[in-house]
Amino acid sequence: MRERNTTKKGIDDAKELANSYFELIKVRGIKKTASVFTKVSYNLLNTILLKMGISFFGFALALYLGSLLESYPLGFLIVGAIPFLAILLMRIFNRQTLQALLNFFTRIMTKDHE
Repeated sequence: MRERNTTKKGIDDAKELANSYFELIKVRGIKKTASVFTKVSYNLLNTILLKMGISFFGFALALYLGSLLESYPLGFLIVGAIPFLAILLMRIFNRQTLQALLNFFTRIMTKDHE
């Protein structure tokens, strides 16, 4: 009888330990997910603000170039060509860009926060 109670107690302890490990894994997962979402939202906000700043800078540059060239449409055409050149460069260096982004997100996901 005593042996059966000891075995049952050991099984109950093992179940409790397993449940504790599952809870720990769940908490770590929630912490990692919250960290990733926080960083993504922070970077999204930075990106939006940067795009706004670049837009105003581009508008001012287009007006300045237009006044220098005495043709506002030509100034806007030159400034408008800059994003197309950036896209062209990204297409040329596609593999390196993708690898850099993959490394960045992998580093975020595997970083230890303990």
